[in-house]
Amino acid sequence: MIGFLTHEIVMFLSMPVTLILVLLEIFISVRYDKHYYSARDTKANLFLGGCYILIDIISRGLGLLLLTVFYFYGPHLVPATAHLILYWVSLVLLEDLSYWFMHRMDHRVRVLWAGHIHHHSSKEFNFSVGLRSAVFEPIEKFLFFVPLAIIGYRPLDIVLVYILAQGWGTFVHTKTINKLGILEYFFTTPSHHRVHHGINEKYLDKNYGMFLIIWDKMFGTFQAEDPNEPVVYGTVKDVGYKNYFDIIFNEYGQIIKDTKQPIPFKEKMRYIFGPPGYKHGHKQNPRFNLSPKEQASPLKEPLAPLSDC
Repeated sequence: MIGFLTHEIVMFLSMPVTLILVLLEIFISVRYDKHYYSARDTKANLFLGGCYILIDIISRGLGLLLLTVFYFYGPHLVPATAHLILYWVSLVLLEDLSYWFMHRMDHRVRVLWAGHIHHHSSKEFNFSVGLRSAVFEPIEKFLFFVPLAIIGYRPLDIVLVYILAQGWGTFVHTKTINKLGILEYFFTTPSHHRVHHGINEKYLDKNYGMFLIIWDKMFGTFQAEDPNEPVVYGTVKDVGYKNYFDIIFNEYGQIIKDTKQPIPFKEKMRYIFGPPGYKHGHKQNPRFNLSPKEQASPLKEPLAPLSDC
């Protein structure tokens, strides 16, 4: 923690800020007839956000215990008191890199994608989509943050930095903010994150950073937003979800269905741990191994806006 700043205080303060951003964006959407929001999609976003909070509350104690065990038995290569500024700057950098790696794995390993896909399943892009969090990320993140605890970063500090970064992550879910000048070189901005949510082939699997965009530029996963190619939001495979729980669990059901095929065990494992969209016998980009019927298409007409509901 930083002085009086704890993860509980940050969460408490972030809630009204997020609510103000959503209400302000809804006002802009209605006032200028932008159709940024629909009642149906916003309800789903709030439901999934509530599920995320519930799982976060349930799992945080066990997650902190896991990090504490590794912290206690780790070599403590990073002294928390000797160089305070270096400690916090290095924690922010390494934790953001850890998140970048986790986020990349979420997009490249299908069983992880199954827990992340519902964050991308909206065909809209607004601040409330930032609340449409990957429901099981509260559990997953602790596993990826274990190396930070091993080398000496305090578990509560790891959680605090994550929550602060999440606040920034909510801010970048909007179409109301254009490019941010010099910030575009170093930080993940709304423009960068619009690309991340795009299903256009040039935008797919790009810009994984939550707070910093430097990792994508270093590791070749960066793509700038092209003003000549509007972002199409959603998922490559157009799924007609039946209800909120289907949004969460649909991809897990598809994995089970795929592994029940009469195919070799090796192929079954590829359906679980291979890239999303993998189909045995196909050699091209697995993301596009879809029939025309399965492929997503941009909304030809806007969904019913909030003002109509």
